[in-house]
Order: sequence, then structure tokens, then C-alpha cells
Amino acid sequence: MKRSLRVLLGVFVISITCIAAISIVWSYNTVRKIEAIVNDNIKIYLDDEEQVLKETDGSKISPVIINGRTYLPLRPMADLAGFGVEWDDRLQEVLLSSDKTKGRKYSKVISRNKKGELTFWHFNKDEMPEFVKAFNEAYPNIKVNAVAVTDKDYLYQNRLISRIRAHLDVPDVFSGEAAFIKQFVEMTDAFADITDRAKDYVGNMIPYTVEMGTDKNGVLRAVSPIGAPGALAYKKDAAKKYLGTDDPLKISEMLSTRDKMIAAAQTLKEKSKGKVALFPTFEEPLRMFMAGRSKGWVTDGKLTIDQKALDFIDFAKDMRDNKYEATLDQWSPDWSAAIADDEKALVWACPSWGIPWIIGSNDKQAANGGRWGLARPGIPYFWNGTWLGIYSKSENQDIAWEFVKYFTTNEDLMRKWAHESKDFPNNLQVIAEGYGEENKIMGIDIYKFYEPFIKDIDGSIFTEYDSEIQNIYTNNLGFYLNGGEFKTKDELIKAFKNRVKNSVVDITVE
Repeated sequence: MKRSLRVLLGVFVISITCIAAISIVWSYNTVRKIEAIVNDNIKIYLDDEEQVLKETDGSKISPVIINGRTYLPLRPMADLAGFGVEWDDRLQEVLLSSDKTKGRKYSKVISRNKKGELTFWHFNKDEMPEFVKAFNEAYPNIKVNAVAVTDKDYLYQNRLISRIRAHLDVPDVFSGEAAFIKQFVEMTDAFADITDRAKDYVGNMIPYTVEMGTDKNGVLRAVSPIGAPGALAYKKDAAKKYLGTDDPLKISEMLSTRDKMIAAAQTLKEKSKGKVALFPTFEEPLRMFMAGRSKGWVTDGKLTIDQKALDFIDFAKDMRDNKYEATLDQWSPDWSAAIADDEKALVWACPSWGIPWIIGSNDKQAANGGRWGLARPGIPYFWNGTWLGIYSKSENQDIAWEFVKYFTTNEDLMRKWAHESKDFPNNLQVIAEGYGEENKIMGIDIYKFYEPFIKDIDGSIFTEYDSEIQNIYTNNLGFYLNGGEFKTKDELIKAFKNRVKNSVVDITVE
């Protein structure tokens, strides 16, 4: 039977986090005088049966309240919950086991005053100081040697790969972006196996993030602190003017399938007299189509062109020939300028981070609210993200795991981080609670918007070859749509295969 613990004081509920917290508080070497209130009225229930905490001599133990927070003794609570617990005085560590019958197979809970040192590499120089600051606020005596290396021109990836292959000066913890995380997840000797360490936490993570961090043998090697679910952002005034509605449910329905998108684009073109396209570029709907594939780019060592990838060529050609997309290049100055222009294009692909950084950064009026709406994508997808893993041969495995665990499982940190950085937390419980206020740009609770479909995002089809092959596909498709070197779909596919064969030498291309 699954056990559940609850403590009642009015409507106050104590979670297992509080139990862990007191183990950390009691592991301090220093002794401090504090004021505490003993409250005999707090009741503790296990599976709806009231329990009494007792000392080894049989006397009752009452919970105490310190600075408004209620604390319970770890060992009696562990006994109730069926956990094994030991205190290692030499290492100043609490050792916990989910099954106290298994002897000393304990997972370590590192004391907050634990001393140590680790090296962390990250590809984002702006985020790096925030990682170090947040970790040292919780673990002030663990020195983080932080190194930021840009991933421009594959510099970050290449430096890591060469060090991993040489087994020389590899950081204890290193990050990976969605475009290349699979490369390290599948690489021999790169990331350590964290399946057992993370087993009690992955159920609270967005499933696709776990799939992306899992290798082809089912071994978990990286976990993510954030999610990046995608949606479709649209301009409300233009939608109402040309499509007759700005209601997000109706717009979502209009964009739910390929045929409905074509129909909406045709109506938009007619009503706006050709001024407003549905998308600024073919790359906006591309991410949805790619997310809807049943197979990734490589299956059993062979290049696989999924039917969705073939279908998108026809869809993109139809959109281009009929001027249903504005022929802009994604991330170009014209593309950015069109975000604030209601007479250029209507819909942008918009991940959670894109609300502040795509819409908000390029449309200064967006912050006033009322200009933009968010529609559910016809195919759930994600766009970008960050994963953390431990070097397989690191000599600081426990401290490295504490670093990774802190950023990927600590709910309080995730709430704070998301509010300050505008990222989306990779924590189903935090998401279910809601953001707590409406987003100024979209006028909705962003967590509540994404929550119904984040579990439907598929991360299982992605491979270590995806970034390179996807770039070849997108570039060749662009040449084809622009009337360049490929005049037919067959020529495009043939050239695509040839370029993949020349670029990705360790797979078979038929």
C-alpha cells in the first residue's frame, strides 16, 4: 500500500520536504540558541489513522514551531513512513533509504554546511552567474568553479567532446541545450547514469524532458530544470479584423490541422487584400510538424524521412506559392520588426520563453496587454531547453548530484527562478499550482495554459544526429521554396540525402 503522511494544524500541511529540512538543520556543526514553541495539539496522520511520535523510551514527541514553520523529528517520521535513516557523524551526512530492510543502501543527503568543490561548464554566459549564486545561497561552503563557453560555431560542444575522449579536465557537471543534449546523452563516458539517483523525482518532471535525457538503452543521464513548451502567439486585433474572432479557443481550432491552417491563411489573405500572411516564415509551423513525427531522423542507424517531414514540404510549398507566409528569415531584422507590425503576419511559433523574449522584446506595446493571444498548437511541441548531467568519471559524484538535484527538483527554487528569469519550471506540482498571476502580455496564467498538453509533447523520437540533419533539411527546403537549385520535390529529397550522407558519416543513407 502506498503510504501518505499529513499533519494538521487548521489547514497547515507539512510535506516530506519539511522532514528533510529538519535533517539538514540538525546536521549543523555549530550550536545556536533558538526559540521554539512546542505544540501538543498538532495531529499526525498516516493513511488517515492518527499516529503519536515517540522517543525510544516511549515518551511522546511533540512537533515544534520555529519562526512560524513546523518541524518534526526525522527518525520517528522515517519510522512511520518506512524509511531507513542513519547519521554519519564523521562525514556530517544524513543517510536515507526508501526501504529500511535493505541495510546500508542509503542515498546521501548532503549537509548544507558540507565543504567541497566542483567544476561546472555552461554554454550560456548570462545564466552562469545565476546558477552559481543560487547554489551558493544554499550551499555556501561548496566552491563552484564556473566556466562559460559559447556554443557558437560548436565551440562548447567540441571542447567538451575532446576532453571527454581524452578523459582530461572534464567538468564535474556540464549542461546541454536541446539542439545537442542527445549528443552527450548517447556519447560513451560522457554523462553518468543517474537513473537510481533521480528515480524518486522524474515522476514530477515534464515527461519529454526525461525522454530527452534518456539514452537509447533506457538509462537516464541528464535532467532539466526548465521546460520550454510551445504554443502559437497571434495578434488579437488583426485576428478579429480579418478572421472574425480573437477568441483563443476558436483561433486554436482554426490552426489545429494542416487543412484548417490553409483555410485560415486563404481567408486572411482575402480579407486583408493580401497584406497580412498567416505566418512570417515557413519555419514557424515547421517545429509543430517535426514534433508530430512518429520516427526521428535516424532509426537503427539509418536515415529515416518520416511522412510528416515529406508532408511539410508540400505544405510549405503551398504556403509559399499562395503567399500565405511572408517569406521572412527567422531571427532576421525584418522578422523581428514584423512582430510589432499588425499588417505583416498574424501568427508566430511561441515557446514559453518566447512570450517575454520574442514577443515582449520586439513589440514594445505588448507589455500593455490586449494585443496578443496564445493558441494551443495542433501538435504539442517544445523549443529549446537546458539539461544538466554529471561527468561519468567525476570524483565528486555526490556533490555534483547535489548541484544537479538542487536545480531540477527543489520546488521553492523553481518558483523563484521562474519568476525572476521568466523560464518555465520543469515541475508538474509547481505548474499545477499556477503562476499566481496573469501574464501581462497574454493576459492569462501561463502555467495553466500549458499544463493541459505538456505531457503530450514527445521527446522520445529525438536522436544525437537531429541538430545536424534538421539544419540540412531546413536549409534545403529554403532553397527549394526560393526557387533555387532544386526545382522539384524529388530533387530536394535527393540533394537532402546526399548532403546528409556527406555530413553524417556514421549512419547509412539509402
